[in-house]
Amino acid sequence: MFCWRSSTRATISQPAAEPAAAAVAPTAVPAALTQRWSATSARTLSPIVVSNTVVTGDERTVAGLDPQTGQQRWVYARDTDLCGVSYVYDLAVAVYPDSRGCGQVSGINAGTGQRGPTRTSYADNQVVLTSDGSAALSAGPTRLELWRSDLVRMLSYGELDARVKPVHQAVGTGCTLMSAAGSDTAVSVLEACRDTKDLRLTLLKPAKEEDEPDTKHIALPGLAVDSDARVLAVSGTNTAVFLPTPRPTVVVYDETGTKVSETPLRPGVTLTGAAPAVTRAGDFISWWTGTSVVVFDKKLGYRYTLDALDPLGPATMMAGKLLVPVADGLGVYDAANGARERVITLSHPDGKGPVLPAVSGSFVIEQRGSAIAGFGPG
Repeated sequence: MFCWRSSTRATISQPAAEPAAAAVAPTAVPAALTQRWSATSARTLSPIVVSNTVVTGDERTVAGLDPQTGQQRWVYARDTDLCGVSYVYDLAVAVYPDSRGCGQVSGINAGTGQRGPTRTSYADNQVVLTSDGSAALSAGPTRLELWRSDLVRMLSYGELDARVKPVHQAVGTGCTLMSAAGSDTAVSVLEACRDTKDLRLTLLKPAKEEDEPDTKHIALPGLAVDSDARVLAVSGTNTAVFLPTPRPTVVVYDETGTKVSETPLRPGVTLTGAAPAVTRAGDFISWWTGTSVVVFDKKLGYRYTLDALDPLGPATMMAGKLLVPVADGLGVYDAANGARERVITLSHPDGKGPVLPAVSGSFVIEQRGSAIAGFGPG
């Protein structure tokens, strides 16, 4: 029997008239860029550019926009406000709330707007959604889940749907999940646990049972639970963590919990937003510290710190060059050595970050707060 109050009836789905064409890779960074469009996307943390489509999320609606014109190609909406929007491979991932928290998950083909896989589960009422492109992570203060491209849950940790196994009695008890990041092979989370004054880093790997991941705890003595420590990124099974004391440092751990490297940072690290301002640019991972842009390779090995003039955000990549939002425009950098080559003049009105960039063909997409804009050649 058809239910008049079903989630299907409460959904608006208007796919694109035709699939998005593939983006044409530019051979060079344009000499000049001009803003072509703007939109509101309060439910994305950074620009989501998938299948030559910019995916936005605002209020109840997820939309797929043409990156060159900003025109809406498709729309998907429910009868309640979004918790957030992420992506995995060519799938936009829209998360909505229900009585069990932010656990109603809908996959949407980014190139066509056609509905894809769905899932539902217990979740916190507020979650942070991140992705490395190969898996999507939903993390709240008491629970996290890692989803693969068909939205099947690869790993869960923390409070559980139902404590039906003896092993569940101790999982996640008394700990708050402070910061997390993941890949398709691992998740790392900083936890503040009951009756413990210091944070701990927990390394998780998918196992035979998704709710019983391989788990390793790393003590972080002297790192107070109210510190600004963050998990910056997980690449493969390596984890980069920002530790603010005794001096600001990025520490990389491998899957065994062994410290692989330590990179001291310049003074003045400031952290804003629900997640660190981290981007994946080609074979590089970059982080905006608030005063500088630190670049790592895809295994989280330190490469260099960009000589950016008033950087406003991390890097993206176009035609083999790193592009960084700066106060008076967009800095263009040699990816091999981090040398600044030139600055493309753009308007960043208030000169504050973070500004998160992405690229589609020869267009640059920037997000700052809930505002997103597209810049094209000319």
